[in-house]
Amino acid sequence: MSRIMITRRGVVVGAGAVLLLALSGCSGGGGGYGSSGGGGGGGDDSGATISITAPKDHATVSEPFRLTVKSSEAMGPTSSGKDHLHLTFDGNAQDYTVETKPTVMINNLKSGQHKIKVTLQHADHSPVGPAAEITVTVMSGTSGGSPSPSSSRSTDTNGY
Repeated sequence: MSRIMITRRGVVVGAGAVLLLALSGCSGGGGGYGSSGGGGGGGDDSGATISITAPKDHATVSEPFRLTVKSSEAMGPTSSGKDHLHLTFDGNAQDYTVETKPTVMINNLKSGQHKIKVTLQHADHSPVGPAAEITVTVMSGTSGGSPSPSSSRSTDTNGY
């Protein structure tokens, strides 16, 4: 009988130790996703990073212009299972384009100042964590209209 009691205590102590270890693992790292200001690399606890390497933050550009992103993760179409980027303009996170390549030509921004943000996403569109954002000023005399990337528009057929 005492042998069963020891076994039960051992199980309870063992389960308590596992729970304690699991909880301590959840509290490390400061929580939340990393983000970058000014185009620098954003990261998260997984170590993934992205940065906007061109144009530089606060650059003056004329359209079309090339946006170049550096990612620590392999990118590709969602059907490949690889990560991809969500590209947004002026804080409109609900209106994004899926980009699977690190270089995109940007067209159709009105003249003036604009924020461009990229976030790294998993193939299922859940966030990997890191993000990068820059502000650019588009010179007058450009086309205006809805901002859009002109090349590498997503070939994704998943409806996103």
